[in-house]
Amino acid sequence: MVLVTTMMTTREMTDNEVDQALKIIANKMGKTAKSSKHNYGDRIYFETDIDLIDVEFTKKTLQEGIHQLIFAYEEILETLPIQIDFIAANDDTETEILRYEKDINDVRDFGLFVTKRTIPGIEPYYFSEICNAYVNLTHVSFGVYY
Repeated sequence: MVLVTTMMTTREMTDNEVDQALKIIANKMGKTAKSSKHNYGDRIYFETDIDLIDVEFTKKTLQEGIHQLIFAYEEILETLPIQIDFIAANDDTETEILRYEKDINDVRDFGLFVTKRTIPGIEPYYFSEICNAYVNLTHVSFGVYY
């Protein structure tokens, strides 16, 4: 599967920022990664995708994989001088991006959403001084089927 991380920002990330984020995620996950930037004229936010190639989670490794992603996102938040909200899903994040564009707090059904903000009405799966992480595996399975 391709594991997609979409970084949502209010300004376009520089190439250097994207390269730093890509290296952090690829190193934490031990996978090959590629990046792409998207700026659709009718959207409020800038999107930068990092695709991790050939990610395989199992029932036994899914929780560890989610934690690795969260720790990578924390490192990015500590390293880069930009506010980033992270959306992670298998293969595509377009549905989540469209919902985020309408309401940045409507993340209840996202597979993995990581932000510095607190999302009202949802308990974080993980929290630290750096970020809050929200997980919902109902609609996004990260390739694991129960």
